[in-house]
Order: sequence, then structure tokens, then C-alpha cells
Amino acid sequence: MTGLTERSVVVDVGGTWTRLALAEAGRLVGEVVRFATPSRRGRPDVPLATVRDGLLDRIAEEADRLHRAAEPTGRRELGVAFGAVVTAEGVVRDASVLWQARSTGYDVRAALRARLPWARVTVLNDVAAAAWHYRRLGRFALLTVSTGVAVKVFDDRLPGTAKVLADPAGLGGEIGHVPVEPSRLDTVPGGPAGAARLGRAAAAGDRAAREQLAGLDLPWCDCGAVADLCAYSSGPGVLRAAVRRARRDPADFAGSVLHRLVGGDPDRIDGRALADAARTGDAFVTDLLHAATRHLAVALLQVCAQLGLRSVVVVGGFAHGVGVPWFAALRGWLAEFCVDAGWFSGWTAAERDGLLHVPEDADHATLAGMAGYLDARRAETREVVKPVGESRLVLTTGTWPRCGPEQVLLRPRYAGLCGTDLEILRGERGLEPGVLGHECVAEVVEVGAAVPGLRPGDLVTLNPNHPTDDYLKLGHNLPGVFRDVLVSDLGALAQGQLVGVPPGCGPEWVLLEPLAAVLRAHRTLAADWAGRDVLVVGAGVLGLLHVAVARARGARTVTVAGRTDRRLRAAIQRGLPTPDAVLPLGPGLAAGVRSATCGRGAELAVLAVAGDGGPAAAELTWPALADGAGLHLFGGFRPGRLLRVGGGTALDPGPVRAGGGHRVVRNPTGGRCTVVGSRGGRPGDFAAAHELLTGGDTPDAPATPTLDLAPLVSHLVSLPALPGVATELLDHGTVAGCSPLRVVVDFRLDGTVVAPAPPPTPPRPGTP
Repeated sequence: MTGLTERSVVVDVGGTWTRLALAEAGRLVGEVVRFATPSRRGRPDVPLATVRDGLLDRIAEEADRLHRAAEPTGRRELGVAFGAVVTAEGVVRDASVLWQARSTGYDVRAALRARLPWARVTVLNDVAAAAWHYRRLGRFALLTVSTGVAVKVFDDRLPGTAKVLADPAGLGGEIGHVPVEPSRLDTVPGGPAGAARLGRAAAAGDRAAREQLAGLDLPWCDCGAVADLCAYSSGPGVLRAAVRRARRDPADFAGSVLHRLVGGDPDRIDGRALADAARTGDAFVTDLLHAATRHLAVALLQVCAQLGLRSVVVVGGFAHGVGVPWFAALRGWLAEFCVDAGWFSGWTAAERDGLLHVPEDADHATLAGMAGYLDARRAETREVVKPVGESRLVLTTGTWPRCGPEQVLLRPRYAGLCGTDLEILRGERGLEPGVLGHECVAEVVEVGAAVPGLRPGDLVTLNPNHPTDDYLKLGHNLPGVFRDVLVSDLGALAQGQLVGVPPGCGPEWVLLEPLAAVLRAHRTLAADWAGRDVLVVGAGVLGLLHVAVARARGARTVTVAGRTDRRLRAAIQRGLPTPDAVLPLGPGLAAGVRSATCGRGAELAVLAVAGDGGPAAAELTWPALADGAGLHLFGGFRPGRLLRVGGGTALDPGPVRAGGGHRVVRNPTGGRCTVVGSRGGRPGDFAAAHELLTGGDTPDAPATPTLDLAPLVSHLVSLPALPGVATELLDHGTVAGCSPLRVVVDFRLDGTVVAPAPPPTPPRPGTP
């Protein structure tokens, strides 16, 4: 099993028809559902929201039916090829042709995601999607002539799924909205500006504006432009041209087959009548087709010459609906305009004739292309890379790895962005893992034949710390988890670095690894925390984990000290247990601790500060300790930084922390203190952390968790959003303008999503 094969629902939203189907392995399977696309064409008084919601509601209804019929398990892809100018994020830039309204900023993907919670929604422009159906041609232009005109260029030499030429937002190729006879705009009163006003009015349904443009024999487009390519060459443009000519030249119209087919009424001219007349060789319609394809031929030759293309695939309901007569008109102009010069120098007659590729399966090209795109994307992997020596992250793509007999492929569901990652990103640690991240929940997707005890579908987290080599750490000097697929192996399983987690666990389970490290620290510091006075120095997420565990283990008092309490306040608002005292990390710390402990001082203390702030925090902590206290050096100590202790001596925290050792010292204020340290968690600590989060749940005996970490997860972000989120954290310490707790990458999210984490679920009765 590779984890790549799954069924998707694919959708083609065209100006006339909307189609849906199931797809598997890049191919359509089963029935194709078709319904007429709701439209305002000819009905300008219909509210846009009515048409838009009607379309999306119907898509959701049909997609849900297909999804359920496919015996779904979990989430499924929904790929939507959308007939408008739309970004890769699924946000409309211009839907004038589809909805007769620009609709700029309308988020199609969000609207469908709200209607279909089971779906991972991808939105592509319909022409870009169709290009994927013909990907085996290698390098070509795909032209669509339907309710609009557009060209997309597919180049199989481009990386990953970026094979359709586009700008970073996924836009480009909308040649239909470029004027092709700009000099004619000067004939309009007011020149180009006057033409623009008339065009917008005509597109909005203004009859007077339409009649004025018809009197000038100037075509207009549904986007509001005048004399652009769509106005001449799109299906609606040609039909409007037929009506104009029928009224301008009634004698020619009266002698045509088209006249007979529409009963002599120009207002009854539609696509079917035009196509039927064209197939009879009707001179009236043949002239219309020649006029409609002239500018299109020029535009195609320009695209081919500019980009060095030898093949143009033609799709689209209007072009293929009219069929042979339309293609004959276009080929005639191409033959006339394709001169033996420049890019076309030395072309043979066969090469010129072969420029147009007219596929027989164009009707389903967009659906099938969307299926091919989703399949190709599933076969590629994304990873967020830190370039060496740079304080930034870059999203890159690669290919899905193969699984060896002693290997395991894991697909992350969630990955936490922690302070260590930011320190590495700033260059404060000198580490260059390439891919950052060491906190995750991942699904097993493929298991090598020699690996026992794991099955596809199992969920695990990772212990990033090698049990015998403190220098081998995932996300530190080994590539981390901010990627679509991880390769682990039999050795990691045997060493206890793959740790099972419950099915359906949420994003807070990325904190199992730091929780295990906290539990090891507590075990190192004291066997029993019940009834003890505890001081936690540091109010970041790790400090708050220490607070939560100390409270869960029955500490008599828990005091937390930090440079700021904003994270603590946010965590408490989300449900974290409240400490007994919150103090600023400053000169008054000792007095505050002794007040909170009725003069006793802290018996157990943890230094969990960021960066290299440990020695300075220790100086403030010594006077707050009771005689005989224990102090754990959890965080804030860089190599080479010494800790001042009593008698004018210094202590190197490195060996103490690396070896899980302890030193009994006199602190600078004269009291005895046992200084201990540790790094990471061991298998037993992961087991203890698991039990704290589940209460020792079994399938037959569900229990009440002792600890809830959901309050510590403040934001969920998509993998593509991670580079921007990390930059904002480095520059401002915020995410989307808010001070965060733990930020978690949710690999199920689409696009560049940054969202607050949902509020934690209320605890079951009896939960502390």
C-alpha cells in the first residue's frame, strides 16, 4: 500500500453545464452527473447570490451523493474545475462570463468546504484542469472556446504540479479579455473611455448601450470589454454577431438556412441552430464563423511563436458543438497567416496542418484533467525547507518515496511549531536540519515486509531523540516533520521512537513529545510532587506544561513566573488550570514566591525559559528556593554558558542536562540545592504521558483523562501557510496579529489557511 490511491469527487463548472464524477488513480469511474449551470444570462434582475448559492448547493448535493455511494472512510478530495478567473486558493478574480458579475474576492473553496465538511477542496481554473488530461503530449497550448476564450500552456518540464504556466496565484491565460481591435474604440464617442462605459453598461443589461454598440458594429463581452477576443470568438459573442448581422442585412439573413431554422426571428438564434446551419454549408453562418475565428488565429500564432509551441489542443463546448465548419474556418486563417518566418521558418505542410489537435474526448477533458491533477498531486510530496544560513522557510515539492522492506512511510496529520524551531530558524542554535519540526501525529501509510507490529492506518507520534546518541535529533540535525511523508525504519521502531497514539486524536497530541520530556524532568526532580510547593520559571508553552502537570500531580502550590503573562492568560481562558500565583520574572520574584508559599519558599523549581535566558533566570530563582530544594535545568541553556552557584564556583549545565544527572550545590544565597537536568523523554515517559492524556483508556473501559492539552493549541495552519506564519512569528511574535500558544500545522487544511484552533471540548464529568 502506498497511501496514494483513493477515490475523489471531481467537478467541472462550465458556463452551460456542470458535471461531476468519481475519479480513481487519475481516471473517471462510474456515472457522470450533469446539470445545467444556473446562470443570469438574459436574466440580469436575478440576484447574484441566488445563482451562486444555487450552483454551490447543487454541487454539494451531488458531490455528497457520490461521496456516500463510494463507501467513504474519513475525508476525501473534492476537485473543482471552475469556469472563471480563479486563484489557486479558490478565490474568484473575475466571474463575468460565468455569473455576469465580477464577484472579485468570492471564496469558492471556503463556500464548498462549509457545505461539505468531509472534503479537502481544491479549485483550479477549468482550462488549467483540462490541460492535465492531455499531459502526455508534453508541451502544448490548450485553447478553449466556449462561453469564454482562454489559453493555458502545459509544459511537462516544469516541476511537480506546476506544469501549467501561471503566476504565483495560479492566474494567467485569459487572452479572451484582451482587445484585438483597439483602433476601433476610437470610433466611439469619448474614445476608449467611452467604449469602456458602454461595454460595462451593455454587460449589465442596458438595452440602449447594446443598441449603440450594435449601430457601431462593435461587439462587447460579458466582462464589459469592447472588441476583445471573447467579444468576437466566444460562443455568446458569435451568437450576438449573428443577431446583429441578421438585423443589419435582413436580405442575406432571409436567404439563409439559419433563417429557416429560427422561423425568421433573430432573437431565436441559439447555438444549436447555428451549428445545424453551419453543417449544411450555409453561407450566412460560414461568413460568421470566418469572422469569429480570424482574430483567434492571430492570437494562437502569436502564443506559439512567443513560447515555441508546436501543438494547440482545442476544447470547449462552442468549438466542438459547431464542429467541422468551425475548425475549417480556423484552419483556413492559420494557413493564411502562418508565414515561413521566425518560429515558423522551415515548417513543413504536415507540421502546419498538425498545429491544431482536435481531441474526440473534449467533452470530458476538464473532468478527466481534474482527476489527473489530483492524482499527480497525491504522487508528489511537499516539504517546508530552511535554506542553509537563512532565516526563512520555503515550500518545495518532490516525489513520493518508495518503501523498503525495513522501512515505514508515515504521513503527518499534525505537526507543532515550537520555540526550538524558531531558534534554529533565527540561527541561534547553528543547526541546519533542512526540514524543521519534531512534534507530530502521523498516519502509517506503508509498512515494509520486515517491519512487525505496524499496519497502515495506525497513528503514531515520534520521539525525536535517539536513545543512545544525544546528537541525533529529528528536526535538529536530522530532517524533521514539516513534510507530507516521513521515512522511518525498523531501528526507530525497535528503539521506541515510534509511539502509538489513539485513533481520532486531535492536534493537541503533537504535545505528547514535550509532555514526555516534562514528565521525565519531574521524575528526575522528585518521585512525588503531591503536597509540594512548586515554582515554574517560564510562561511559554513548555512552562505551562510544567504548570499543568504539577497541578495534575497534586502540588500544594504552583507559582509561575515569566517575562509576560499573555500566554498564560490565553491558556487559562481556553481552560488550562489556574496556578496559585503569577509573578513577573524580576527582582521581586523571591518575595512573591515566599508570600505564595507562606514563607516556605519553593521546594521544587523548574527553569523552562527560552533561548539562553537560563543563567539570568537562575540568579533570580535562587533566593526563592527553600533549603534543600530541587532545581531542574529544563530550558534556556546554550553550550558554554555556565551557571553561578555558591562559593564563587560555576556549574556547566550541559553535562547535567545531557546525562540526566544531578549535582548537590550551595546556591549563592547559602541554601542547599540539588541541581538536576534531562533532555527529551524515554519510552516510559511517553507511556506515562499517554496515560495522562487518556486516563488509561481501553476499548472496553474508557477512562477520564487526567490532563487536557487542547487549551495550549491556539492556531491551526496549513503547510503552505507555514513559511509566512514563521516569518510573522520571527518578526512580530504573532500569528495573524494575535499572540499564539502552540501553532500546529494541520495537513488536512487546503491552501494558505491560518485559523484559530477551535475551543477545547468541555471536560467529561469528573475531569479536573
